[in-house]
Amino acid sequence: MQSQHAFSEKVALITDGVNPIGRAIAMQLALYGAYVIVGNKDSNENETRALEELRSLGTLANAVIADISTVAGATELVAKVESLFGRLDLLVNTLEFRIDSVFSTTDEDIFDKSIDFNLKSAFFVTKEAMRLMKSRPKPKIVNVFSSCDSEVSDENLIFATVNSALDGFTKSLADYLPENFRVNAVSVSEAEKRQSKFDKLDDELFSPRKGVDPDDVARAVLFLLSSESIGINGQILTVK
Repeated sequence: MQSQHAFSEKVALITDGVNPIGRAIAMQLALYGAYVIVGNKDSNENETRALEELRSLGTLANAVIADISTVAGATELVAKVESLFGRLDLLVNTLEFRIDSVFSTTDEDIFDKSIDFNLKSAFFVTKEAMRLMKSRPKPKIVNVFSSCDSEVSDENLIFATVNSALDGFTKSLADYLPENFRVNAVSVSEAEKRQSKFDKLDDELFSPRKGVDPDDVARAVLFLLSSESIGINGQILTVK
């Protein structure tokens, strides 16, 4: 269990703080004392609500509107962090774009978007963030992506391919960066949950659980960002 002030005054950037997983990570970091900056592609009601929830916890929280699927957007996001705090301790890449497209008919637009939103965004935000992180004593990076551990099909081949690239990017970055960095990833399982004979609950009383709970993913991310994971680097932690 993290102490109440485990991340006190750490500056944390979550690249997409509006999607359920990004929001859960931002909320838990704020609860443990971090200064949180969340990214979002568009200004909308969800972004406003997410920011209000963070600030209600008594932490310094800011939202940045930037399209980080572009190099300019990635640069803008990190520049805002620099103007606000002048440093960055924790980076969590959470942006994910998925559109199932039949392999034989996948066009260039779908291919480019899959690369830009999933891999390119993580690559260039991380590249820009190095300016603010390299002088910090214990900087940490966590990439969050889908594990694509369900059967690869004609429809999800491009998505599975891009997430495999994020797996490789995490491991390569961990080898490349100085020893004070820790770079890991949380891979979110998509496999269908099999119900055991001990889990036969009354459907009228208990709703069947579908997918992975965002809070479970957030707890895994916070572990990798914490001092408890000091000996872990270049690893992919799967949450099922």
